[in-house]
Amino acid sequence: MEIKQSFMLAVKSLLSSKMRAILTMLGMIIGVAAVIVIIGLGNGVTAYIEDIFKSMGANVIASVTLYNGNSKKIDINELDNMVYNSQNIAKYSPYVTSNSPTSVKYGTNSHYSTIIGGNEDYGTVRDRGIEQGRFIQYLDVARIQRVCVIGSYVKDKLFEDEENVIGQNIKINGEVFKIVGILESKQEGIAGGEDDIIIIPYTVAQRIFKIEEVTTYYFLATSSEFAGEAEKDITQFWYDTFKDEDDYLIINAESILDQLNDVMSMLTTFLVAIAGISLLVGGIGIMNIMLISVTERTKEIGIRKALGAKRKDIISQFLIESITTSAIGGIIGIILGIIACYIVAGAMDLKFVISITSIIVAVGVSGFIGVIFGYLPANKAAKLNPIDALRYE
Repeated sequence: MEIKQSFMLAVKSLLSSKMRAILTMLGMIIGVAAVIVIIGLGNGVTAYIEDIFKSMGANVIASVTLYNGNSKKIDINELDNMVYNSQNIAKYSPYVTSNSPTSVKYGTNSHYSTIIGGNEDYGTVRDRGIEQGRFIQYLDVARIQRVCVIGSYVKDKLFEDEENVIGQNIKINGEVFKIVGILESKQEGIAGGEDDIIIIPYTVAQRIFKIEEVTTYYFLATSSEFAGEAEKDITQFWYDTFKDEDDYLIINAESILDQLNDVMSMLTTFLVAIAGISLLVGGIGIMNIMLISVTERTKEIGIRKALGAKRKDIISQFLIESITTSAIGGIIGIILGIIACYIVAGAMDLKFVISITSIIVAVGVSGFIGVIFGYLPANKAAKLNPIDALRYE
């Protein structure tokens, strides 16, 4: 029997008992849909995490000094010399901040914002451009000048419709600061976001927040290719300073991203494996229905054998019917899975990424399951004795 004819018989058999066909496919539909949703949302979450770290900069390295009982202090001049003499590090900046949002006032308007202390290179290191005015300068840091650069969200909250705020004075934690610049907007209208910050000289931040030692530094490698070498230079400097590896911690955005990707990959694989149980259940369901179908069509098999049908023809007929059932279930599962991705991603405000590979794998797996679980019923049908089959009632 030709494959086309076997396929038409399979479709006719499914249409003759629609409810049973749907129930047969249900496990396959659920399994495939679950795999599509898990892979799609997993890829979306991974892409979201990558975007966050890329915005931080793949060539940005964070360093935290822990001071575990070590009396050795950092000499800022030695740190300057290390960065200046390193061929792998372009810029660096100390980082000082309050533990919670700080009160900021202008006239009768008030707001709570994140205060960040940095040096003249903080904007370059953290990729924060200036929309108006200027950034903090070396003399501001050296002379402990009370100047600040504010984010666009802070500007809107304090100054509302005022256009030119450069030169205006605001109070931060009760102390007067002069605005010298406005940062370029990154997350317009988001409280607590990247635009809801105020940058001041770190030397001033140390005083108003009563912080004796700077513990966090950001370094900018000359390029992402030299981030590893830059990390080695930083590590060597901290070791030469503290003589103890437990007194500092170096965080490379690229290495963290690699670790997170590995975790996400393992988690996605684990969840797909769980969803694969539904595919297994669906395959068993298909096998059971095909065995029932063989029993119901025993007489038909006997007639076909009596008319000269060979063993391979009987196997082909039932195998194609099993594959068709499984494949249709897989296609419906893919469609429902994509729809579910739209719904879940929309509800969670996430992007999702449906890869062609996952769809091909889903269709391939569903077809493979049709072959594996369809062979036993097909083989049973092919082994039937024609005379016994014709006598079957």
